[in-house]
Amino acid sequence: MFTLQNFEKQLNAVMLQRGKQYHEEGAVAELEENAGRWAAEVEGTETYNISVMLKNDKEIVAYHCDCPYDGAICKHVIAVLFEIRDELATRIIVPNKGAKKNQFEDLLLKISADEYRVFIKDYALSNKDFKRALELFFAEKDGRIDTGKLYADSIKKLIKKHMAKGYMDYRSAAGLAKEVNQLIDKGFDFANKRNFVEAFVIAGVVLKEMMQVITYGDDSSGALGDAIFGTIQLIDQIALSVDAVMDMKTRVFKFLQAELSDAVYFDYGDFGYELMDIFQTLAIELNLHQEFLAWIDAWLPRLTGDYGSYRLEHFKTTKIEFLEAIGRHTEAEALIELNMEIVEVRQAEVDKVISSQDYERAKKLINDGIKIAEDKRHPGTVSQWQKQLLRIALLENDVPLTRKYYRAFAFDRQFDVKYYRALKATYDAEEWGKIVEDIIAGIKTETTKKHGKRTWHPFDSYLLSALSPIYIEERFTDRLFELVKNEKDIDRLMVYHEHLVFSYAHELLQLYIPALERQADKADNRSHYAQLAGNMKKIMKALAFGKEQVIELAKKLKQKYPRRPAMVEELNRVIN
Repeated sequence: MFTLQNFEKQLNAVMLQRGKQYHEEGAVAELEENAGRWAAEVEGTETYNISVMLKNDKEIVAYHCDCPYDGAICKHVIAVLFEIRDELATRIIVPNKGAKKNQFEDLLLKISADEYRVFIKDYALSNKDFKRALELFFAEKDGRIDTGKLYADSIKKLIKKHMAKGYMDYRSAAGLAKEVNQLIDKGFDFANKRNFVEAFVIAGVVLKEMMQVITYGDDSSGALGDAIFGTIQLIDQIALSVDAVMDMKTRVFKFLQAELSDAVYFDYGDFGYELMDIFQTLAIELNLHQEFLAWIDAWLPRLTGDYGSYRLEHFKTTKIEFLEAIGRHTEAEALIELNMEIVEVRQAEVDKVISSQDYERAKKLINDGIKIAEDKRHPGTVSQWQKQLLRIALLENDVPLTRKYYRAFAFDRQFDVKYYRALKATYDAEEWGKIVEDIIAGIKTETTKKHGKRTWHPFDSYLLSALSPIYIEERFTDRLFELVKNEKDIDRLMVYHEHLVFSYAHELLQLYIPALERQADKADNRSHYAQLAGNMKKIMKALAFGKEQVIELAKKLKQKYPRRPAMVEELNRVIN
């Protein structure tokens, strides 16, 4: 439980100290409370608004700060928690018997309705933000209020607040997203109450404005994108709700039809593809088939060149899926025949013919796919198709072919233990002993050939990388050590520690000591020194009997490099 009594024990020490300093310097102002809801202002580089919700004046249920910090809890909230705790302690020690709740609430009770109206009217004239907030809060009471414009104005103001010289940096983008997310949450509240009209007004405004922001804002943190995806989820909830009337769904459909004609939704992330799914679902539900197909057909000529190839394939496959979903199978088949170069289209056909056990037809489709991929120089796609051939070999119980592909995939660019074990499982123990030796011999031959072209690295290092996965998997510990003992790099040596330590602990230490010294000789900055010290500590922990040898090396290095104070500092941490 996160409470006023224990929050200090659960927070980052640095952030806690900063918050405490703000509190002690009197940066917290305007602290007010209403039925467990606390509000305050904290004066930092700017003045920030903080809200905290307590349960029984103890448990911290929720908190919020409008600063741009995107971590779990900021120093401003922490400062307010200290302030609240002090305030509650004061109340306990010196109870105010005459006060019901607080001075502000007492004042509200004394003001008449007419006085409220006069004040609100006068204050709204001088404070547009107050007027806008009031209109949005009570919009349901007056159908003439254009909430879309009010929400748009609010977001534009937030954007302006977080921009500087036409640009929005990383922290500002995170700050904007934080405030916009509050508006999105309000949209979800409306949707949960089945007020889909108001929820969609918010979703539409937020989506359009934020899609513009993401074109120039620094979204390194992903906060802007997350806000947009949150809006898409809101639209999805509205569009697919069983409680939404058809007119509402049609309104969403037309909105998406218009918005998704803008390439920005596809240029800056997967937003367009997510919205397409909603658009397609609505087209089927609303029987607006031609409208959806016309939208796709309008896009297809725009998708030219390599840049649009992925998008073009996606739109074509979507059209095929849509035609099949609405029962226009003849048209879908015609499109399939025209677009068999698209992997997804061909894969769907392969799945169909495999399901009907027409394996020869499936093999032809796959082999044609391999040729297309080879012509395009797409080795990943070639491998994908070969795995489909393995799939068929398994279905046909073709053991030689199954072994061929298992072996190929086990050593395809890098070792794959899944395929290696699958290959091993196709042999009995005696057979496998011969096979694994054959594999090792082949790897040695191949590595020797490759090393002739890459003489800048020792042959033993190449051989270690190539054979160590097999030696580890087969528990050929002695063979593994024979390769490892020729390695000079400490980081590469320590990779194999856990596989050798039970049989070669003392031998490993004798390899580590000179390797650590070589690492020290090459180190030339604080980061390198820290890595050196880190390796020393790991070795002392893993090989307790060698602790003194490592410490002696650290002392030796201090004497060897007395003019490297940063190295000496790191080594002292090892010694002490």
